[in-house]
Amino acid sequence: MKTPADRLKSAFRDLPFAGGGLPGVGGEIKAEPEHFQVEEMLPYEPCGDGEHLFVTVRRKQWNTADVAAALGKCFGLKNVQIGWGGRKDKQAVTTQTFSLLLPLDLDLERIRVRLSQLPFEILGLSRHRNKIKTGHVAANRFRILLSKVDAQAFPRAAAIAEKLRRIGVPNFYGVQRFGQGMANIDRAMAMVDQGRPARGKKDDLMVSALQGALFNIWLVQRLARGEGRTVLPGDVAQKADSGGLFVVEDVAEAQQRFNAGAILYTGPIFGPKMKAPAGRAAVHEQQLLASYDLDLATFKRLRAPGARRKALLRLDDLEIIPDAQGLWFAFTLPPGAYATVVMREFLRVE
Repeated sequence: MKTPADRLKSAFRDLPFAGGGLPGVGGEIKAEPEHFQVEEMLPYEPCGDGEHLFVTVRRKQWNTADVAAALGKCFGLKNVQIGWGGRKDKQAVTTQTFSLLLPLDLDLERIRVRLSQLPFEILGLSRHRNKIKTGHVAANRFRILLSKVDAQAFPRAAAIAEKLRRIGVPNFYGVQRFGQGMANIDRAMAMVDQGRPARGKKDDLMVSALQGALFNIWLVQRLARGEGRTVLPGDVAQKADSGGLFVVEDVAEAQQRFNAGAILYTGPIFGPKMKAPAGRAAVHEQQLLASYDLDLATFKRLRAPGARRKALLRLDDLEIIPDAQGLWFAFTLPPGAYATVVMREFLRVE
């Protein structure tokens, strides 16, 4: 008999494509780090004074935690004195801002000299009054080269892009969320079986993998019911302009706003502080948890507060530029969304 962890993993191995039956492009991403470029955008500009120094760096083949450690080592800082908004791919060229808690009497020129020993390009230094905390990200801007494509790649990609701009892309968590062989889900379910809370960042990562798996399954089920573009009674919707959440009561009015791009419906990142849906939407979420012998109390024991996640990604600024090396794709995603999930719509290979 399959364990709940095994059933979770098998339930979303084959994610559906938003592009339906349109032929894919094939090709390869990340053939070289320069083929995958990401710029993290903060929701605010540094004010110019304060004890936190914002350091904007461009790096290649370094993960976020190692960059933070290298920056901190230059000044003898502890982990708690260093901040960043989100983790980024190692196999990429990444532009990202970190905050370092540094004394005000340490001038920028001396700081710049110390940082010059690092294998990063220092793009900017500026003071601010607050630390950059996890989640302090407005958006991520991507430029991705799809290489090793054939002569018909551009028209096929253009047809897929036209459809994605119109209907959006399911906001699935990418495979990297779950670890090699989805082992993070096994580890999270072991914590559930032991009834123990998350202790530290590593455990938090395992729990987030479980939450991500459940979100993916919820979205797969919704799409399978033919409700990917349908607002349900009791859905928790999010306003596009302010990000505010509300429970849908007037379905006809909410559907009109959804069609106009003014709102999106959201899916569950289960936890006791998650905004709860109502009606039919709530039934689907409750049935999902029960099917894996879980409930909201499970996530309270795990110390996972929960949240809501946009179910669809809008790609209004998606561009495709033919190049001698292949096709360049440029688009912007909200924090927590995966560029690889967008690109799989074009590659059509897992």
